Amino acid sequence: MLALFTVLLLLSVYVPIVSIIGGLFLLLPFFIYSSKYPVGPSLMLLFSAGIVSLIAGGLPVVPVAIMYGTTGVVMGSFVRKQLDGWIVYMAGSLTFLINIIAQYVGTVALFDFSFIEQFGAMFKQSIEDTSAVLGSEPVYTEKQIDNMIQYVATLLPAILVIVSFLSVLLLMAVNYPIAKRLGVKIKKLQPFYTVRFPRAILWYYLFFMAGALIVQPESGTAWYEIYTNVMFILQACLYVQGLSFIFFFAHIKKWPKAISIMIAVLSFLMIPLLYLIRLLGIIDLGFDLRQRMWKKP
Repeated sequence: MLALFTVLLLLSVYVPIVSIIGGLFLLLPFFIYSSKYPVGPSLMLLFSAGIVSLIAGGLPVVPVAIMYGTTGVVMGSFVRKQLDGWIVYMAGSLTFLINIIAQYVGTVALFDFSFIEQFGAMFKQSIEDTSAVLGSEPVYTEKQIDNMIQYVATLLPAILVIVSFLSVLLLMAVNYPIAKRLGVKIKKLQPFYTVRFPRAILWYYLFFMAGALIVQPESGTAWYEIYTNVMFILQACLYVQGLSFIFFFAHIKKWPKAISIMIAVLSFLMIPLLYLIRLLGIIDLGFDLRQRMWKKP
């Protein structure tokens, strides 16, 4: 597994075209090994991989090895214990998130690198280039652009959470089939239409909405940053809940899966549809629509 990781790492670092594909499989050796052996030997593999990374790619590559390695070890250990597939996913996503936060903080502290400043410069440059190509004035004013950049800066914690969960979902989709062929026994994820969040999500959502009515969130304050990030994550959860209900409805009505997938895709292109799905998620959580539909003769 260490040899496999070394090959994948070298491909990811030194082969430009293959680097993205190679990066998707860096988790695989750790996942396979920890799914068959205890935590102790798995941590030895992780330690060895860190040394190999330092030799092969230098210090900047070591955090990448640690991020994929720890995520693979945690997920593999949970799989070895035959825990539920969604628990494995949550554990892997949280581990991945902790690594991203640690690397972001380390980068800012050691190299004085600001993601927001870089993003702002690139965003402004892209608007200027687009306006130059079209031969027209910029669509947004300087103040609007600054407000957008500030909003992204405020939402950075929530963005990191979403990126972590989506990244691990992609890693599972890519690595699970290979691991199964190599003899790893993985519990199947329950169908998406069975995904349901705790009803407490709805109460948190209502609590923060009421809090915003009592104390108006003002830009630049700690309450504004907390409110914006928490609401962003809660709204994402409610959207997933509503989308899951649509898949559930399509399942009991025996609709083709393509219809549900098309609705999901269109919701990213049509904002009113996204809001409608989120509202559906609120209704499903509040009134338990699925249970009512199951009881309906």
